[in-house]
Amino acid sequence: MTKKLCLGLSVLLLMTSGLLANGLNLNGVGTKAVTMGGAFIGLANDYSAVFWNPAGLTQIKKPQFFLFETNLMPDCSYVGNGGYTGISAGTNSKTYFSGAIGYLHPINDRLIVGLAAYIPAGVGASWNENELAPMTGGNAYIWRSFFCIATFSPTIAYKITDTFSLGATFNVNYGYLKMERYVVGQYTEKLHGWTVGATFGAFFKPSDRFSAGLMFRTPSKVTFKGTAEMPGAAGYGLATSTDAQREATWPMFMGAGVAYKPVQKLTLTADAQYTNWKKMQEVPITFSADYWDAYFGSANAFIWHWKNAVQWRFGAEYAINQTWAIRGGYYYDPTCSPTNTLNILLPEATYNAVTFGVGVNTGKVSLDFGVEYLMGKDATKTEGLMTGVYGVNILVPNVSFTYHF
Repeated sequence: MTKKLCLGLSVLLLMTSGLLANGLNLNGVGTKAVTMGGAFIGLANDYSAVFWNPAGLTQIKKPQFFLFETNLMPDCSYVGNGGYTGISAGTNSKTYFSGAIGYLHPINDRLIVGLAAYIPAGVGASWNENELAPMTGGNAYIWRSFFCIATFSPTIAYKITDTFSLGATFNVNYGYLKMERYVVGQYTEKLHGWTVGATFGAFFKPSDRFSAGLMFRTPSKVTFKGTAEMPGAAGYGLATSTDAQREATWPMFMGAGVAYKPVQKLTLTADAQYTNWKKMQEVPITFSADYWDAYFGSANAFIWHWKNAVQWRFGAEYAINQTWAIRGGYYYDPTCSPTNTLNILLPEATYNAVTFGVGVNTGKVSLDFGVEYLMGKDATKTEGLMTGVYGVNILVPNVSFTYHF
């Protein structure tokens, strides 16, 4: 997979703010799953099980090709206090696109294989530089960040018994980071790197009315390499550009879920999903040019002090008939970031999110339409740089297309 192709997938998504659940995770893959509040580990009965719980793919009986497209419309704000009183800024109003694509092929009644590409993680910000100019002596510098992980996943699932399945994906991950901000004048950093990991799932369905699932995604270490540029370094007698490198451990993610049908047409789901964000306490940077580390290393290190987080997700689907279904959900997504490490280039918030969707299945074609709205809780930073009130809300309409061969 070339760098250009990966960026072609990921640039549609990021360069914005608030495109995340806790930490760096996005909200999930698949319109049906997302509009059921992302409570899908214990149901896992469409293509998005590749992401949520690959063991559930054994419920798919025909080959299928799928596309998922989502439109992220964030609204972030910063109102300074203390030494930053008088600064009131917002992100640029834009719509950003992301999605997934893949193919699944049952080999027989028990075995299914497939391949998917999707973006499970990302964060960024694109701010109105004129509104931040008072912070840098009236000079308007670019404040923009872009981080993503694009994943390419061969997948396999096998039905061990009539009621129990196991599944796995091998995840090839490409990470890309671009940051533009003020340090000594304009600073720009561009890094990228590869890493691999895996997702394992178990799925248990003893009856048509009840199912349950478990999933585990391994941690993986990634080294980001690239360049940093800062014309202002010439004032220190230093080179204005240099090679740069960051190392980070992408954290472990795990979850459990159940699905239950109290009546034939109604399905209820609930999930608990845990991310080990504590692994990403700090992400330092090293520069190859002489004295860059001494002058600029600490200013460009990511000091996050994140804590582990658990999301609670709930969903429902009502089948009006064999063709139409309506869906809804809610999830609580606590931030992993303490308020004293908040910054405008890595928007963080505790979200209460509501979701709604409609699905139509003609037999050959499935179309799913949905929307989610993430209501971020304002956070007040009282220590460190850029003290003030940080806010974020996100509107996310999305659509899925599945063709059943």
